[in-house]
Amino acid sequence: MTKKLKAELLLVLATFVWGIGYPLTSLALKDCGPYTFMTIRSIIAALILGILFYKKFKLINKNTLKIALIISFYMFTGIALQVIGMVYTTPSKSAFITGLYSVFVPIILAIFYKKLPNKRTIIGVTLSVAGLFSMSINGLNGTSGLNIGDLLTILCAVAFSMQIILVDKYADEVDPILITILELAIVGILGLFPAISVEEFRIALNIRSIVVLLCTSIFSTSLGMVIMNKMQPETDPTHASIIYLGEPVFSAIFSVFIGDILSGGTMLGCIFILLGMVVTSVKLSK
Repeated sequence: MTKKLKAELLLVLATFVWGIGYPLTSLALKDCGPYTFMTIRSIIAALILGILFYKKFKLINKNTLKIALIISFYMFTGIALQVIGMVYTTPSKSAFITGLYSVFVPIILAIFYKKLPNKRTIIGVTLSVAGLFSMSINGLNGTSGLNIGDLLTILCAVAFSMQIILVDKYADEVDPILITILELAIVGILGLFPAISVEEFRIALNIRSIVVLLCTSIFSTSLGMVIMNKMQPETDPTHASIIYLGEPVFSAIFSVFIGDILSGGTMLGCIFILLGMVVTSVKLSK
């Protein structure tokens, strides 16, 4: 097995654990508030990575902390909007809409650099908007449709887009593992304030909540992020972008096991969004 193939297989594993994290999060929100869940999950993940990579702490300096704070603001905003949105929407829809970050990134970059989006971006945006429209029309017939949770998730995708852009901007200035640990720790600390003031740190400790918190912290957050940071440089960016599109697909598959049913209009919307992400992310040769 080549080094590149091994890296790509591990990236598939990352999308697998990310995808299954959506229905697990949906289950967790039955036992605790969204801010409380986000806070506990982030702190546990930061502790796990901090223990495994404790030698990285010697690289901390003022510049690293400043960069971590900037990126963490968007990461916190994205996670908070995503988790709160899942109170009102289904895990499969949340996964597909969150994936719109692959469409928003080139749009935001085009705005910052004052360049018109290329043809692939325009087509991708059009397909994604058509997907959201399909979900919305579906709602006019008395079914799920777009709701407040979906709208919050769209804003979450924008926040994650900013996080991705900033991570790329500061990639050469900080260690990727260290910045991940600091980001998770800061997100956990920021989440404490609304978790205590708004939710009074509401959590029902039972087997389900404990198992879900541990699984999402260990696998979806810690393992997934480490694999991405370590393995993505070993493969082609185009291949990686295709592999990452497996995240919403895995989410839709596993969400079925908790009773998440995709109606015809919602399924069509998801397909359009997925096509939009593929067109935007993948550059095909002639």
